[in-house]
Amino acid sequence: MLTPLKRLVRYRPFVMGHAELLLHQVFDRGHNARAGFSDEDHLRAAANWLAAAQDSQTDDGIAGRYQLDRGWTSSYPETTGYIVPTLLALSDILPEAGLRARAGRAVRFLLSVQLRDGSFPGLEIADNRSAPSAFNTGQILHGLTAWHRATGDEEVHTAAGRAARWLVGLQDPDGAIRLHAYEDIVGTYTAHLTCWLAEWGEYAADDAALAAASRHLDWVLSHRRANDWIALMGFDEAQHRADEAFTHTIAYAIWGILTTSLILGRADGIAAATAAAERLARRLELSGFLPGVIGSDWRGRSTFTCLTGNCQMALIWLRLHALSRNLRFVNAALKAIDLVKITQRMHGQNRGLIGGIPGSDPISGAYIEGGLPSWAAKFFIDALLEKRWALAKLAKEKMSSSSPAVEAKGPLCAGSPSDTRRRRLTTLLLTISGSRKVPQMLSTWRNLDLGKLIVVIEHPTEETTLRQLQQRLRNDGFSWVGTRLRRMRGNGFVKPDGTGEPALPDVLTYCRAHQIDVLDTGPLDGAEAVTAVRALAPDLGIHAGASLLRQPLIEAFRLGILNAHMGLLPAFRGMNVAEWATLEGAPAGCTVHLIDRGIDTGAILATREVDVAGCRSIAELRRAVDRTQLELLGKVVGLTIAHGTLPQPLPVHDLPGPQYFRMHQALADILDARLLTRQ
Repeated sequence: MLTPLKRLVRYRPFVMGHAELLLHQVFDRGHNARAGFSDEDHLRAAANWLAAAQDSQTDDGIAGRYQLDRGWTSSYPETTGYIVPTLLALSDILPEAGLRARAGRAVRFLLSVQLRDGSFPGLEIADNRSAPSAFNTGQILHGLTAWHRATGDEEVHTAAGRAARWLVGLQDPDGAIRLHAYEDIVGTYTAHLTCWLAEWGEYAADDAALAAASRHLDWVLSHRRANDWIALMGFDEAQHRADEAFTHTIAYAIWGILTTSLILGRADGIAAATAAAERLARRLELSGFLPGVIGSDWRGRSTFTCLTGNCQMALIWLRLHALSRNLRFVNAALKAIDLVKITQRMHGQNRGLIGGIPGSDPISGAYIEGGLPSWAAKFFIDALLEKRWALAKLAKEKMSSSSPAVEAKGPLCAGSPSDTRRRRLTTLLLTISGSRKVPQMLSTWRNLDLGKLIVVIEHPTEETTLRQLQQRLRNDGFSWVGTRLRRMRGNGFVKPDGTGEPALPDVLTYCRAHQIDVLDTGPLDGAEAVTAVRALAPDLGIHAGASLLRQPLIEAFRLGILNAHMGLLPAFRGMNVAEWATLEGAPAGCTVHLIDRGIDTGAILATREVDVAGCRSIAELRRAVDRTQLELLGKVVGLTIAHGTLPQPLPVHDLPGPQYFRMHQALADILDARLLTRQ
C-alpha cells in the first residue's frame, strides 16, 4: 500500500492543476457552493470535460479517464458507446455546444472497432483491439440504438443487430452470460448488459433479444436474498467472497433489473429494484454520505465514496420517483448529487481536470484511484438532467386548497385514579445541553402540575464531538475552520427566532432561575446515565430535545417516555414531517406517543390536525404545528399526572409509514414557493 508521501509523488503535483485539485479536496470543499455555481454551470463543465476527453484522442473515441500519474488514457469503446445517448440528450439542452456532432464522431469510432462477429473489444483501445467483451458490447449496443433512434442511420442499425445477435448467442441455458466476462468473473451486474438487449429487442422488434433479456432477469433475481441484497454484484472474486460490491456495480445491477422489468412488464423486477434502491437511500440518509463499498447487510465497508455510484443511484432514485411519486427518493438523489458537485473543479487551465468527476472521494479512494473516469462525468450529466426534469415538474404542481380531514383523537382518560395518586409522580424532562426546548415547554405549561420535576441534561462526549468534526471536515474541508473562527468573533448573544417573542435562555440558565432540580449526565445511552436515572425511580419521562433513546433507558420509567411529534403518526415518521406532509399534499398535524426502540413507532396516545391554511412559509408552518403539539403534549401530561396512569392508546390499523429525513433545500424552496402563492 502506498504511503501518503509516495501517493503524492505519484499524483505529480508539479503538473498544471494537480496541486490545486488535491488542495481543493482537503482545504476548500465548500468552494463550489459558496461560489454559487448553478446546476447548469456544473452541467456545462462536465460537457466540456467530455469534449476534452474526445479531443485528447485522434480516433474520435472518448478517453477512458484522466489519470494524475500519466494524463489522458486511450479511447474506451465501452464508455464511448453509452456516452452517445448522453451527448444526444445534452444537445437539446446545450444546442450551441456541438454535442450531436460529437456523438456522430463517437459512433464512427465505434463502427471502426467492431469485430467481424458483431462484438466489440474490451478494455481501452491501447490495451486491446481483438478480444471481445460481452459487457462492453452491451453498453455499445445502447449507444447504437440511441443513435439510430435519433438519425435513422441504417449502417448503425445493421451494426447494432449484429451485436445483439452475438450477445444472444453467448447466453447459457440458465440465463447467465459467462463467456467473455470481465476477468472471467460472472456477476449479476450484467443486468446492465441485458437491459440494453431488452431495449434493442423492444425497439427493433427482436423477439430473440427480448427472450434472452427475460431469461437473464430470471437468473439475476434468483440471487436475490430476503433482505433485498442481490449476490454476486461485485467486480471480482474478492468482492464476491466478501459479499460486498462497489456502489457502481450495485447501481448497474439495480438499473439493469429496473430497465428490463419496465420493458418486459415484470412487476417482480420492479419491486426488487425499488427495494434495493430504498436500502441505499436509507444508508445515504443515515450515514450522511454513500459509502463506496456496501456489504450484504447494506452497511458501508469503506470511508471513501464512489462518485460514479452516487450519480447512478441519484439517477435511479429520480427514475423511480418518475414512475411512482416518491419524494424521499428525490431527497436522497439531491443529496447524492450535492456530494458529487463539491468534488468538481470548475476553474483552471488543465482540461483533464476542469469539469471532470473523480472516481473516488477522496481521489485516493479504491475506486479508480487517482483518476477521473469518463463514465463518472456521463452519469453525473444524466443525473443532473433527470434532476432538472423532476424539480421542474414538482415546481409546477399546485398546492391543494384543502387536504383530506383527519379526525382528532385522544387523549382518552384511563379511568379512575390508581393508588399512585396518593403520591406525586416523579417526572423527568430529558434534554441536551444548550437546548431551549425545556424553557419552551415549561413556559407553555405554567399552570400545569408536573409532579416532582427533574430535568436531565445530556452532555455529548468528546468522541461524539470528534465524529461530528470529522463529518464536517469531510463535507467542507478545513475552510470550515476559518468560517467557524469568524463566527466566534461575534458577541455570542442568542438572536431572536423571528417569532416576535423574546429569545429563550438555555436549559441550565432557565432551571437555575426557576429552582428546578437538574441531573447532569453523559450520553443517555451510556450505563452511567441509565443507572443515575434509575436511582431517581422515575414514573414518567418527557422527551425534550434529547438524542435518540435506547431500550435500557426507556425501561427505567414506570409509565414510559412521552414524545410530541410534528406529524400525524403512523404515516409520517422521522424529520421535517410537517414539511413533508404539506409537500405530499397530506394533512399537517401532530402526535403524542410513547417512545419505543423504533423511530416514532410507539403507542399513539393523541393526535391533532393543524389548520395551516394561513401559513405562507415553512417557518410559519412549523410554528403552527409546534404550538399545537406543545398544547397536546401538555394535555396528555396533565391527565397522566392527575390519574397516575397513561391515557389509553389509540387503536391503529395502519402499518408505520416510511421514515423521512432532513428535507433538501431544493425541496424546501419548492414548498416555500407553494405556501407563498397558495390561494
